[in-house]
Amino acid sequence: MQRARVSILYVVLCCSAAAVTRSVWDGVYTKEQANRGLATYGEECQRCHGEKLGGGEGGPPMVGDDFQSKWYGKTVGDLFTLTRKTMPMDDPGTLGSKEYADLVAYILSVNDFPAGSQEPDRDVPALQEIRIEKKR
Repeated sequence: MQRARVSILYVVLCCSAAAVTRSVWDGVYTKEQANRGLATYGEECQRCHGEKLGGGEGGPPMVGDDFQSKWYGKTVGDLFTLTRKTMPMDDPGTLGSKEYADLVAYILSVNDFPAGSQEPDRDVPALQEIRIEKKR
């Protein structure tokens, strides 16, 4: 009986660990999507986060070591959700989910994560399966 419990616990833990199955290193956005995100960034985000995502008057840096230390170990879903709920700072949540996904793609591209051939689903549970990992 004890052995069966241990086996069941092992299976549950393995399944939980497998929930996050992809990484930002797997090409989780497209170049076209990042380009759309660049345009939206220029219109909606640049005034606070700076011209090249380096931070500014009202927003933290979204590139480099600052980005890595804040987001390492979290997921693209976490980044998407925070961006959608809090940005733009003066009118949060006013962009469409496509624009928020494009912004996240742009942030990933500026942080030198590789582009892929398919845009990710904009569904938060799917985005929660993509880990943000430190630069290799």
